[in-house]
Amino acid sequence: MHTVSTISDRPFEFSLDMLKHYVNAASLDAIAITNHNMFDLAQFRTIKDALSIDVFPGIEIDLEGCHLLLIADDKELVDFNSRCTRVTSEIPTKDVSITFEKLIEIFTDLNKYILIPHYQKSPEISPETLKKFGSLITAGEVTSPKKFIYCLNDEKSLVPVCFSDLRIDKRLQNIPARQTYLDLGTLSLSSIKTCLRDKQKVFLTESDGHKFFDALNNGLKLSTGLNVIVGERSTGKSHTLDEISEQCEEVKIKYIRQFALLERDQDEDIRTFSENINRSQSAITEEYLIELKSVIEDVIDIDIHENERAAENYINSLKKHATETEKHDAFSKAKLFNESEFTDSDTNAIRDLVSSVTNLLENSEYRSTIESFVNTSDLQALAVALINTHNTEQELLLKKRYLNDLLISVKNDLRVRSASHPIEDFDFYKYLIDRKKVEKFSLVVERVKKEKEILRADIQGYQRVARRVPYKGAQELKKMSKKVASFAGAYSKYGSPYDYLSMLLNIENLEVVELYKYFVRIDYEILNSDGFRVSGGERSEYRLLREIKNAQRYDMLMLDEPESSFDNLFLLKKANALIKDISKTMPVIVVTHSSTVGASIKPDYIVYTKKVIDANGVSYELYSGYPTDSSLTGLDGSLIKNHEVLMNSLEAGESSYIERGIGYETLKD
Repeated sequence: MHTVSTISDRPFEFSLDMLKHYVNAASLDAIAITNHNMFDLAQFRTIKDALSIDVFPGIEIDLEGCHLLLIADDKELVDFNSRCTRVTSEIPTKDVSITFEKLIEIFTDLNKYILIPHYQKSPEISPETLKKFGSLITAGEVTSPKKFIYCLNDEKSLVPVCFSDLRIDKRLQNIPARQTYLDLGTLSLSSIKTCLRDKQKVFLTESDGHKFFDALNNGLKLSTGLNVIVGERSTGKSHTLDEISEQCEEVKIKYIRQFALLERDQDEDIRTFSENINRSQSAITEEYLIELKSVIEDVIDIDIHENERAAENYINSLKKHATETEKHDAFSKAKLFNESEFTDSDTNAIRDLVSSVTNLLENSEYRSTIESFVNTSDLQALAVALINTHNTEQELLLKKRYLNDLLISVKNDLRVRSASHPIEDFDFYKYLIDRKKVEKFSLVVERVKKEKEILRADIQGYQRVARRVPYKGAQELKKMSKKVASFAGAYSKYGSPYDYLSMLLNIENLEVVELYKYFVRIDYEILNSDGFRVSGGERSEYRLLREIKNAQRYDMLMLDEPESSFDNLFLLKKANALIKDISKTMPVIVVTHSSTVGASIKPDYIVYTKKVIDANGVSYELYSGYPTDSSLTGLDGSLIKNHEVLMNSLEAGESSYIERGIGYETLKD
């Protein structure tokens, strides 16, 4: 915010009372004073003494045609003031700006500051200038919630922040609702700077941020986002995870235990891996074959052989009736003696039409689109007309069935009394329709049985491929069915779809609703980034990724030391991304002693476990806090240095960390 009217501002008169009012009304925890190209040390001290919140010194610099917010710590105010004085002298008018090189000359070490340029806000920093800063700039100021959300969703965009950019004028009337919420504990320049490197730690409203829940009855609270449990070996990390699992027994937890996904027997692992993949994709299989299922259901009750026998019986009875004229009597000469029954009319079509129109009338989601083409009153009139038609057809159907019942009763009475042989009843229309259905069914099945790739999807660099293939033998059918039954006879008719279906119907214990699965097989395989089948280690990696992704069906995800089974590069580039994504919608708890998981994953909350051995035996102390906190707090209120905890737990101590860095730098030469 601005507290001094400069040449870059419209004139205004600063009011300390108005600033106090703004801070209270907006419920701010911290502000930065960033006047244009200058810093007023005396005024800053007055403001800091007057407010009960954190106040950071800063300056808004005209830099290569854009505006750059540079925010400092308040521990070196005199030094900061002298540097800002140089900026003021370098920018005498509002049309002048300094170069990146001049900025470096004035402030020397830019790592000491928070740097936030106008990003999607005029005057915006150019890509060329932004590139000069490298990793020094991680966040950019935007002007609206829309741009804020856009930047959050765009992987290539900076971390967005939205500020009031307010002139604290004594005549100020409207308090802007433009501030950024950060997910942190201790408020400091370093903690803010760390948050501004992670898009999951910046929010537009307080309600968007992570909350806490009681994880254990000893008072341990965890974030609803991503939690990391660290500690040295045998200090109670896994013990703590188990306790959380036991005490949250009513919560649906996905618990991936240490070494659970590693390969132990290659042949067995390959077999179970394939079976698990096929089983996990059963929903896709069912969806793909749903139309084949409907085709089978349409012919499953058709007995074409019985139809042929009925046709033959009809012809024979017709011949016999024609040649036995001497047996014709008063009963056989009655018109109803050989009268055909009324054929049932199909009312499904009109019923479906009524349902479709009703759906259009009742749909609210796409109401505007529907009404742009069809008037609601016309739809209502159509619905009424269709319902009336349906009722008329249904009434006719009931009358036919009533008359058929009377006809059958009369025919039976006449035939009992007559010596003449009656003509057998036969529905020519049904006979032809059934034959046509069987022909279409056979054509569909033969086309479906042709091998074809039907799906290829990417999962963190792995390819999940599904292929449609015919069965190669009776054993494959038996394996798929998981039933004690012989499929040899049925498979001998596999090339004749209708006969094959008839044979399947004769096998005991086969579910009729599952018969469509016996016509074609959907095989799934997982390929690596090179397009080859996955190896043993890659199978384990894929299982972990799948388990993490499937955790969306649970209420909480827990992982115990994934680095014990997987290499750092895989965890960093593939697993961490999924874990972070899952943590947006549910609590995630990861036990680790690896910096790849513990630090690079950028957790929302940290728990440190410490083993204590005393006269009472072994116990475990728990400390927790934000990753940005200088100290973690124990359940008893005691403090422990966060930097020391992370160095010892994730890096084997600071000296080892420094030595490794020196060694890596040496290798670069």
